[in-house]
Amino acid sequence: MKSIIEIARLQLLENIRRQVHLITLFMAFGMLVLPAYVNTFSMGLKAFEIASKDFGLTLLSYYGVAMALMLGSSVVPRDIERKTIYPILSRPVARVSYLTGQFLGTSVLLLGSMFLLATALAVGIASLSHHFDTNLYAATLGYSLECSVLVAACLFFSTFASPPLAGVMGFFLYVVGGMSGTFIQFFLRQDREADQLANAVEMLKNFLPNFEIFRLKYPVVHGFHILPQYHVAEFGYALGWIVMLLLLAGIRFEKRDL
Repeated sequence: MKSIIEIARLQLLENIRRQVHLITLFMAFGMLVLPAYVNTFSMGLKAFEIASKDFGLTLLSYYGVAMALMLGSSVVPRDIERKTIYPILSRPVARVSYLTGQFLGTSVLLLGSMFLLATALAVGIASLSHHFDTNLYAATLGYSLECSVLVAACLFFSTFASPPLAGVMGFFLYVVGGMSGTFIQFFLRQDREADQLANAVEMLKNFLPNFEIFRLKYPVVHGFHILPQYHVAEFGYALGWIVMLLLLAGIRFEKRDL
């Protein structure tokens, strides 16, 4: 366990050295001024809060997915290219432990970044509405779990594919796993009349993570109450996929000649 924590710490420091946090700080400033910008065009309708939450959480989601794909797909190949992986694996450290440490370091960075962005958005809205909406953190938690699953998936793909290919495979997983039943029914079946494609997508979704579970933007934007049990369930669902993907990555990585 100590080796996993140490690898996670080193991975976190490495991402800080790569100045990944500068992207987060730039996004945080954008989130902070977003409500004021939206309010400028609200024409006195007092709808800036709903619009700011909707737009802000959408940006938060896109930021998390982009960072998860970029960081998750490049961790292992970068260590191999720079040969920093060899001193680690020369010690009595299992390869699955190495991958787990890399996953934890990347996920902690993403988690901290996304909650920082959510706080900046909440502060920006509170400066105008005089109400700090903590429900934004409920949506942020869901997006953070979604990104953690993506990081684990990209880590698995990167054990046998190049970083660009691993990122593309992770993006495909995200798109298909997050495709809604409404989109499949009305766009693929009724509008495009592509029944075979719709059937293939529905069958494929049964074997992929269901990312719709983590998307709580609309309940949060419209003020619906989310039960605490739901967060426990989505956390358990994400943990199950993360453990399975890391185990698969460990099995595949053990067979790799390094």
